[in-house]
Amino acid sequence: MTDSILYAEDYPMQMVAATYLAIAMRLYKTILSPKEYNDMLKTIEETEIKPYKKPGGTLH
Repeated sequence: MTDSILYAEDYPMQMVAATYLAIAMRLYKTILSPKEYNDMLKTIEETEIKPYKKPGGTLH
């Protein structure tokens, strides 16, 4: 199970996702050229992303 899923047990999923997204976007903006950054955003926008399956069951 990922840390983000574990954090979502204590915080709203949108808060967790926004935090990770903000960190990632800042890192990408730091290392990519403006063209590379914009190309990446366009690719993300045009790509279908499947959601994670909701956790369930018992952890042992």
